[in-house]
Amino acid sequence: MTTMHAPGSGITTGPLARIPFPERTLSDLLGREARRRPDDVLFTHERRDHTVGELDARVEAAARNLADRGIGPGSRVALLMASTPEYLVSWFAVARLGAVEVPINTAYRGELLRYQLNTARVDLAVADTGPLLDAVESVRAEVPTLGEVLGFPGTYSDVLEAAPVRGRTPGPGPAPDDIASVLYTSGTTGPSKGVLLTHHQQLAFGHLFTEITDLGPDDVLLNYSPFFHISGKFATLGCLLTGARMVLRSRLSIERFWDEAREFGVTAFIAIGGVCHMLHGRAPRPDDADNPVRVVYAVPAPAEIYHDFEKRFGLTLVEAYGSTETNLIVNSALDESLPGSCGRPNPIFDVRVVDEDGAEVDAGIPGEVVVSCPDPLLLSAGYDGMPEITATAWRGGRFHTGDRAVRDATGALWFKDRIKDSIRRRGENISSYEVERLVNGHPAVAESAAVGAPSELGEEEVRAVVVLRAGASVSAEDLFLHYAESMPYHMVPRFIDIVAELPRTPTDKVEKYKLRTQGAGENSWDAVAAGWRMTREGPVRADRA
Repeated sequence: MTTMHAPGSGITTGPLARIPFPERTLSDLLGREARRRPDDVLFTHERRDHTVGELDARVEAAARNLADRGIGPGSRVALLMASTPEYLVSWFAVARLGAVEVPINTAYRGELLRYQLNTARVDLAVADTGPLLDAVESVRAEVPTLGEVLGFPGTYSDVLEAAPVRGRTPGPGPAPDDIASVLYTSGTTGPSKGVLLTHHQQLAFGHLFTEITDLGPDDVLLNYSPFFHISGKFATLGCLLTGARMVLRSRLSIERFWDEAREFGVTAFIAIGGVCHMLHGRAPRPDDADNPVRVVYAVPAPAEIYHDFEKRFGLTLVEAYGSTETNLIVNSALDESLPGSCGRPNPIFDVRVVDEDGAEVDAGIPGEVVVSCPDPLLLSAGYDGMPEITATAWRGGRFHTGDRAVRDATGALWFKDRIKDSIRRRGENISSYEVERLVNGHPAVAESAAVGAPSELGEEEVRAVVVLRAGASVSAEDLFLHYAESMPYHMVPRFIDIVAELPRTPTDKVEKYKLRTQGAGENSWDAVAAGWRMTREGPVRADRA
């Protein structure tokens, strides 16, 4: 059992350690930096610079105006907004009042939106005027706790008006262990759950991100992640903690990415999901390496293109592993290349790989990743309104991630798959992650998703949904024959779909449940129907078997 220490004692060096524990809140961090460096540019949006002092003044005005509307400690405020300066103002204003920010996925409509507004018990909702505001209004009558609904631009504009303010926001302000946000999980394994994040945990996310990337005052960080995703938040907080400047974008342009990186002097960015593959899949240019980017925080950093990506673009990849419930608990190092590995656990955390009975397994043996921490404020406070699910996830004093991984002899962690995302074929569990890694090794393949397809023999067959590189041309049968020679026989996809793109969430996670629901249909190439059968010795024609 992990010995518990005083809250806030886990981080002893770096930018967060220099802040006294009682001041480790979102509001205090912004106020502290505004007093220390009011004229420093914190972020650039649409080619306009915004200083730390300017943001703090706008936050103070918005907080007082929200207080006048009855928002105070414990109030729940839903935000359905693009990644704009107005979102930043709203996030910090809600935090300054001791209220709770509830960022909502901007793709949600109807039942999903109603579900999150209800389970979060939202008191006030703010949405960008247009489809987002319309979506909230359409479910408003079915959310009993919801009072006002404000749109920007529109009724919310008065709240954001940065008029001169006399004095500071009344009240003692939030504490580090107060809940600051409820972030919903992506719901890939069931109904999405609201994760309770304290002020301190969010600041710790930002701190650990700066350590992993060596972010400093001379860096320029491109942040296009939505603020309903934890990466959008820790990127912002990392810049506040270190003095780095942020280039804020509402969306990512793959086509113009490197030109914009050069224009704004971007030295670091976060690549979630398939971003590395998409950038690598663009036609090479002679000036690919002529860019200011120093480091890419990639989750994942794809092993099959790892070294070529670094060489082609003249940068360093780092990878991390964690979750909204935990933190950035495992990471690779800038000076060590481990393609395919998440890196090694941060010594602040107790990260283990265990079997089904909770016993730690030896190196090389797959098991579930579980985590605990002597400092309780580095982890989340559980799931909102879900005590039984919280107790199950945090059983035995450790958070059970639901991820399968292997620790090697050096302590490095190698992610395999979500335990619920493995493919069960003829009595054997097959890692979808490993299938994808091998499928992506074909030179014509940009990215893929592996899922199980129902088998007439019971259990499942392997199905690969493949996106080809720009300009590439290859048949599904040719891919099958290539994989039959290069993959373990039981992992070779029986079904292969070649598609233009994979379905994704706004946070760029592949929506595998959609692929499973669609099933292997008439557009799927079927090796068996085409007359092939896989054996341990390789592929054989069924009529010759």
